[in-house]
Amino acid sequence: MGEGKRLSFWWDHWCGEGCLANKFSRLYLLSAGKENTCHQMGNASNGSWKWNLKWRRNLYEWEAAEAMELQKMIEDEKISEGVPDRWKWTHDKRGQYSTKTAYSLLTLEQGEVNEAKTFKRIWNPSFPSKISAFNWQLLLNRIPTKANLLRRGVIKDATEAKCALCNEEEEDSTHLFLNCKIARWVWMACSKWWGTNITVNRDCWNTFQLIGKGTKGSNIRECMDCMWKTVVWSMWKTVVWSMWIARNQKIFHNKEDKEINLGKLFELIQMRSFLWIKAKKERYAFNLTDWLINTAQCLKSTVGSRRLH
Repeated sequence: MGEGKRLSFWWDHWCGEGCLANKFSRLYLLSAGKENTCHQMGNASNGSWKWNLKWRRNLYEWEAAEAMELQKMIEDEKISEGVPDRWKWTHDKRGQYSTKTAYSLLTLEQGEVNEAKTFKRIWNPSFPSKISAFNWQLLLNRIPTKANLLRRGVIKDATEAKCALCNEEEEDSTHLFLNCKIARWVWMACSKWWGTNITVNRDCWNTFQLIGKGTKGSNIRECMDCMWKTVVWSMWKTVVWSMWIARNQKIFHNKEDKEINLGKLFELIQMRSFLWIKAKKERYAFNLTDWLINTAQCLKSTVGSRRLH
């Protein structure tokens, strides 16, 4: 980086690997300068450069912690006035691009392996294909949330991009499924039901990876550790799909002025999870009442099979 006038602060790869908009997706949505260059995100004073990041509103405590992390990451990166920006190939010591290094990167990049594993977890033949397709699009941040529609120009006014469930924040996938007050209530209710603590990460992709690890000491995991990941990923699909249906009903069925019935939403999650997980194995010998009251024991009853296929 030179003077930073040709580098997008959020979208160009100028600080570490990848772009800051992906690393700090929540902060990007809150930024008052989404399209700013690096040069526009700070100022020079007494011969030294100082970053000055501005936000659309005051940050919550966990958002402020992310902002501090971002500030720490960029604090050693300085603008050099009068020095033009130039491209650098970071996968070569000399900074020069070559087809050899590009080929090695494409064939050996670990991210491809992780993506392939996640793809396999999502595309389960026991689930309706539209559910798997939706979850894959969600993890890639390609579902038509209002934030994505705003970015694509389908929604013209930012005031129309507020969350359909809470009408408080911009509706991106992280907010809708993880941070919205409705989403937080749902995950808390599921935590109590499953007998575990669900850890919400900074975005849906990372939360999906983390949620399969479970929590040490959780009731379900102790009873069925070998099946935990498959079961909890199935639960994840059920939860996010049910929330998406509730969101669409508010928008497309003239229910925007009505509050979400949280009890009914949770009951639908329980019902769908019972039907979809039961469909995976004919040997599941429990009924809906058993499933609602003692989920862990229902899973334990299938211990003869090490994995749900």
